[in-house]
Amino acid sequence: MAGSDDDKGLGEERQTGFSAAPPLEAYEAIYRLVLSAYGYRCALTGEQFLPETGLLHPHLVVEAIRPRAAGGPLQINNYIALEEHAAQAFRRGQVLIEDDYSFVVPNPDALDRAVLVRLNSSGRLLVPAEGLFQPSPAHLAFHRLSILGS
Repeated sequence: MAGSDDDKGLGEERQTGFSAAPPLEAYEAIYRLVLSAYGYRCALTGEQFLPETGLLHPHLVVEAIRPRAAGGPLQINNYIALEEHAAQAFRRGQVLIEDDYSFVVPNPDALDRAVLVRLNSSGRLLVPAEGLFQPSPAHLAFHRLSILGS
């Protein structure tokens, strides 16, 4: 039916709210940039690991502070490098990071002792020297709010 209203897609309205997802290369670039910015160190424990040649690091996780599904941007200041067990604790809210990069363990008894004893003794997150690469206080606040619920 050339020339009819169906030329726009069966006469239905276009769906809105969908945007093209960033290409896989963008995620890979952020992943590598975060690991490099943190010097292949866990931000919570300070443990340092050797760089890996493969796509994924066997011990470090590049963790979104504000998940993409919750509107978090694909920007380096929304990600931190964490050892895999520390990343699980962060995701569960067993470790919360304040705007000044100090961290709090709200319930030490709930945190795996193996993680608890490895947390940085200064009580502060290790962050990249470059300010642009440091975690955004707004994203950290979102994480705390999503965990604490108020």
